[in-house]
Amino acid sequence: MYKKYGNAIFGIISRIVRDDHSSEEVLQNTFLKVWKSISDYDENKSSLFTWIAVIARNTALDLVRLKKFQNLKKTDSLDITVYNDSARAENISSTLEYDSLIKGLEPKYKVVIDKIYLEGYSQSQAAELLEIPLGTVKTRLKYAVNILRENLGSEKSTLFGMFVLIMLTIIFFLCQ
Repeated sequence: MYKKYGNAIFGIISRIVRDDHSSEEVLQNTFLKVWKSISDYDENKSSLFTWIAVIARNTALDLVRLKKFQNLKKTDSLDITVYNDSARAENISSTLEYDSLIKGLEPKYKVVIDKIYLEGYSQSQAAELLEIPLGTVKTRLKYAVNILRENLGSEKSTLFGMFVLIMLTIIFFLCQ
């Protein structure tokens, strides 16, 4: 499983955690959780990759939400943060093809997608952070998901395209 899904799962985790060392730890914890709970997997509910990706996303969000993790991030020197951010950005862009996926989105939709799906904010937290009404966040999110679905229509044969479509749909309905 690690050979088949490791890179894609690491890319998902990296977008959320934004620290390579912590991302590697979350990746390891994810596969440990998968190993321990493989009997809970139901192929009628989702594909194996989607199931693993949801575990990875939740594990990464748990780490990000820890106060200890937030305090550790505040103590990094500026040089280390800048270096890690530029290296990580290259890795993520190449791994997930994120830029090409969202290039058709207007900035107001892209920022909502980033805050909710990649940074782990709830819709109400994103509304506060962006200083826009909650209804506007929900509308922009729904519109952006529909645009991404259309953009992925021709790319459904790729593993990433399928994953993003499934994850966006699942998360959109869970956030409602």
